[in-house]
Amino acid sequence: MGLAQAKVVTMDDKTTMEITLKPGFDWVKEVSPKLPGCPEWCPANHFGYLQSGTMKINYKDGSTETVNAGSSYNIPPGHLPEVIGDVPCVMVEFSQSTAAVVKEMKD
Repeated sequence: MGLAQAKVVTMDDKTTMEITLKPGFDWVKEVSPKLPGCPEWCPANHFGYLQSGTMKINYKDGSTETVNAGSSYNIPPGHLPEVIGDVPCVMVEFSQSTAAVVKEMKD
């Protein structure tokens, strides 16, 4: 299973994910090779809640941010997550397709 796991539930145009990153997780080694073009930085936006653990976010511009258990986050593309300490990071994330909203606006 590696150092990352994801449980995904999709209902219509909404998706909920529970993502677990274990200590030692390395995005470049574990995720990048599975994506087209093997990007050096995560190309996704992440919006959610950190249920457990502490996560340091390293941004492409050199800045960093720490997210602690019990905090919400909105992380833009161009980042690398780093698990701090011995406790796995469990993230709960939400996304919603805007396609349905745009369709309704056109009608």
